[in-house]
Amino acid sequence: ACALGALAGWAVLDDYGVSTDEAIQRKTAQVTLDYVLGRDDALLNYQDRRYGAVFEVLPLGAERLLGLQDRRAIYLVRHGLTHLLFLAGGLASAALAFRLYGRRWLALAALGLFLLHPRLYAHSFFNSKDIPFLSLFMAGLWLAQRAFRRGTGGAFALCGVGMGLLINVRLMGVLLFAAVLAVRACDVIWAADRAARRQALRTGGLYAATAALTLYATLPYLWGDPVSRFAEVFAYWSQFPHFALMLFRGDYVSSLELPPTYAPVWFAITAPPFALLLGGVGAAAWLRRAVRAPSAWVRNTRLRFEGLLLACCVLPVLAIILLGSTLYMGWRHLYFLYAPFCLLATGGLHALAAIAPRFWRAGAGGIGSWAGVGATATLAAMVALHPDQHLYFNFLEDRATPERLRIRYDLDYWAVSSRRALEFLLARHPEDMIYVHMRGNLNRQILPADDRQRIVLADAGRADFHITQHRAWWYGGPIAPPPYAPVIHAHKVYGNTVFAITAVNLERAATAEPYRAAYRALAARVPDVRDRFDVYLDEQAVHWVRAPCRPEDAASRFILHVTPREARDLPAYSRDAGLDNLGFYFSQRGVRVDDACLAVAPLPAYPIRHLQVGQWLTQEKRMLWQADLPVPSPSAVARAYRALAPQAALHRGSFDVYATRSAVTLAKAPCTAADVQPRFILHVTPADPRALPGRPFANQDFHFSERGVRAAGACLVTVPLPAWPIQHLTVSQWRSETARTLWQADLPLASAPRAVDAYRAAYRDWMAVAPAYRGAFNVYVTADSVAFAKAPCTAADTQSRFILHVVPVRARDLPPERRRVGFANRDFEFAWQGAHFDGACLAQAALPAYPVARVRVGQFRAGAAVWQVEIPLAR
Repeated sequence: ACALGALAGWAVLDDYGVSTDEAIQRKTAQVTLDYVLGRDDALLNYQDRRYGAVFEVLPLGAERLLGLQDRRAIYLVRHGLTHLLFLAGGLASAALAFRLYGRRWLALAALGLFLLHPRLYAHSFFNSKDIPFLSLFMAGLWLAQRAFRRGTGGAFALCGVGMGLLINVRLMGVLLFAAVLAVRACDVIWAADRAARRQALRTGGLYAATAALTLYATLPYLWGDPVSRFAEVFAYWSQFPHFALMLFRGDYVSSLELPPTYAPVWFAITAPPFALLLGGVGAAAWLRRAVRAPSAWVRNTRLRFEGLLLACCVLPVLAIILLGSTLYMGWRHLYFLYAPFCLLATGGLHALAAIAPRFWRAGAGGIGSWAGVGATATLAAMVALHPDQHLYFNFLEDRATPERLRIRYDLDYWAVSSRRALEFLLARHPEDMIYVHMRGNLNRQILPADDRQRIVLADAGRADFHITQHRAWWYGGPIAPPPYAPVIHAHKVYGNTVFAITAVNLERAATAEPYRAAYRALAARVPDVRDRFDVYLDEQAVHWVRAPCRPEDAASRFILHVTPREARDLPAYSRDAGLDNLGFYFSQRGVRVDDACLAVAPLPAYPIRHLQVGQWLTQEKRMLWQADLPVPSPSAVARAYRALAPQAALHRGSFDVYATRSAVTLAKAPCTAADVQPRFILHVTPADPRALPGRPFANQDFHFSERGVRAAGACLVTVPLPAWPIQHLTVSQWRSETARTLWQADLPLASAPRAVDAYRAAYRDWMAVAPAYRGAFNVYVTADSVAFAKAPCTAADTQSRFILHVVPVRARDLPPERRRVGFANRDFEFAWQGAHFDGACLAQAALPAYPVARVRVGQFRAGAAVWQVEIPLAR
């Protein structure tokens, strides 16, 4: 079976891309090896000096031994050796299962469980961090079982060597080392006689000593000062404060403040279903036998070793939850848990085969056939996904709804699939040089040499194509394509976009439309300027259009000079000139399609006095044409300020402060650039301390440039407030240069649930209109609020959290951190915004001021929707 696995791995070796961490891993191996060979001591100051490189040195050694220079060959060797180690881990799982259960078919089942995990299989080629640790963890379990079975000093010494190598790859290996040492300590305590106790002490000490010596020998950073440097390494990996925002179940969560469900949910939704079922059966079978024979598991029996396996599965997850440890990129740091889990699953299969004859005539043979069906189904899914098995999700997640997974989870965070994007462009343009704008270049390096020569990684101004990778934000997130650039290819898995290719130069796109919808919309309007290019102006941007368009028309520089009403609005480097020079080349902001050219440039937010457009011939240093544009009309900012002015402000001073249940607004007129330079402070204190565990208030500080706009001499900024009831707001401005507060307003804001009488009156008003949805709750929607009503209604009906997802008409209305998700999350507890009265209940929530396309409402409990419905709104 392993030989077949090796043949399959050889057949698909060249199908996978390169992960973004592989070059870093290779560099770590180079620095470590050079230090060992005495070439230099750069390791002592290297940023990743605390990483063990015992595995990374193997592909580097093979690379140097074979004299490899071509990057493609280097990465293929790395992938091949990583996969061979993965297969070795599968072989160890089969050997250990045979030792535990004495059945060859169960050994084969353990091998199948290990290899037929779609995500792990794909990672076994390009993940040289977590897959070696998983394989060595499985080997460590086999060595531990062998040591306990034999009980000799040599067996425990060999086990210690394995543990030292395991800890070298990842410090998390200390968990298995400590677990084995703890079991051996129990042998000392429960020894039958003095000789047995001495034997257990001697072998345990030998085990610990060989593990420590192996770690010391294979981690060169420890050589100079083993005690203090090991303490440094241990402290570093124990804390590891790596901050990242991750998309988890539709919300961004911090790697430093993970929800308790993060690791268990990732494990559950990405493992093969038949493995999850068998693992649960195996754990239940062990618990049943442990309860029936509580003294049996303390002796050196299979029951005790299965208890060790269960502890290896559960304790790391509990430790992460209780200690708040850092995880990111899904559960890849916990891939090693699958080693003991697949052995527990094999134990579950063994337990089912043992009891099957009592209820099923086919007996153990039928159980084996059923397991074969599950394995076959998983293998079929792996073949169908190839080579995107790393994006596998099981049926516990909704895979049928298009783009649902993309807006709920980080998908291709290592951008491995970018190789397929490059191969698509190479196939579409078999003889051309291809200029691509994308993040990362490692996937270019694994292409054949001739293809690499045709791929040029260019900046946005020179590229013909943009590759947008839907990946985690700390890797840069998606690259936003230029305006008007059409998508010529989108690669999808389960109906979710993994990457998209947009053609900036539409002459290079095989399916370019003669005129696109945006061009037709502009052409239907009367231009503000007619010349070489027709120029159109709106409140947010200037558009250039020409058809037919010759290459020389787009080769010149486009002129856009913006003169503000107030010179202080200009950047410092532009104040001497008195205008904002926003000129650009067509390649930076334009697209070409057939004989048409289109370009667009956004306007600044400050009030504008004068606009000038034209074209400049750079080579000849002369103006081709030039024209003035009418100044944009006063924007909605000024109108919004005039609407606020008559209202009663909670605070009037340097800025007037207005607050509703859903937002706080700061306004000022007249307003200058100096007024909005200091940082704004906004602290929100909840009415119920449970809304912010461990924190007295929510810090929503901001700079005006992040959330505010200026127009017609007015400044306006609106900040959304949390959904929970608010007791108090503190608003101020802070000048960091002088470390002092310029002004401050303390505002009590009783937005806790209103009096029952108010809810009763609102309920009567809602009953007079038809609900937008009838179901578990009747849902009423207006332009500015959503209400949930029910009668009769009990406390049990309102225990579940209420869902309120607001999808705007314009994605730009969302805060930057929510634009990728596509909606504003305003979920709330009934106690915050509802009341019970006269056997009925009502909850109300405000909608944002921007135009809303639709809302998703419902209730959920324990992370799953109890009911949910989507309601469109009239635009």
